[in-house]
Amino acid sequence: MTESSCSFVYLPGAGGGEADLSTFRKSLGAAFQFEIVDYPGWRRYIDERFSPDDLVAEFTTQIAAIVPQGPILIAGASLGGHFGYAAALQLKAAGRDVAGFCAIDTFMIDSSGPSEGWQTRALAHGLDLLRSGRFIKFTSFLRSRFWRAMFRLAGGRLERFLRRSESSGRLPWFLSIDPIAEEELSMRLLLREVAPWVASLDRDPVALDAPSVLLRTPLTAGDDEAWRLRCPHIDICEIPGQHNTLWEPENIGSLRDAFIAAARDWCRLHS
Repeated sequence: MTESSCSFVYLPGAGGGEADLSTFRKSLGAAFQFEIVDYPGWRRYIDERFSPDDLVAEFTTQIAAIVPQGPILIAGASLGGHFGYAAALQLKAAGRDVAGFCAIDTFMIDSSGPSEGWQTRALAHGLDLLRSGRFIKFTSFLRSRFWRAMFRLAGGRLERFLRRSESSGRLPWFLSIDPIAEEELSMRLLLREVAPWVASLDRDPVALDAPSVLLRTPLTAGDDEAWRLRCPHIDICEIPGQHNTLWEPENIGSLRDAFIAAARDWCRLHS
């Protein structure tokens, strides 16, 4: 591995996809490459046999297949940081060399409900998009918040409705009118299923013996100690912005620089 081909296996946030990473990759240039681990989507999450532990095992298998030999570098954003940590533990237990692990604004959760102060943060983000003239993004932001609110209001009825639709072979009507609805649906169902599992990781945390870094916004500073228990060798770097604005033009440069500073030594060590 050389610095010009430093490859990370990347686990995105709960919404999945590559939209955020595409911006990140453009900022980094050719110095770092990313292999993305895909999430299975909402149909998998409504399966009564779904298990977060099984999902982590699948991620671990995917990562091992992407990097069949040699050191493994893992990066995870938001919920992907929790999955990356759990997968790194399993890879280490299997004898693989986890050369570095990076969590990007991965905060601790114990429920799928909205975090304290979410309304103020959402309003501020919407106003920032309007002030900067990013009207297309503002429209997407409103659509995502609309569907998020609808799915939260539906509660447990949502999964029952989706299972009936699947058994009858009909696609739920709202998925045919707005692609953002499917993104929000998958995120909502995944968070609902894995939030208790994430909380369980810190009841008796297992130490990851690997170089690690947490790049986090000021809002999640209260989780630093929990991350130190998970990753004894962790470096914590505060970056500007909020959770949903890290990839915006005003913050992407700081995120890029912090990531490069953390990861460059890992790549040199194993070049």
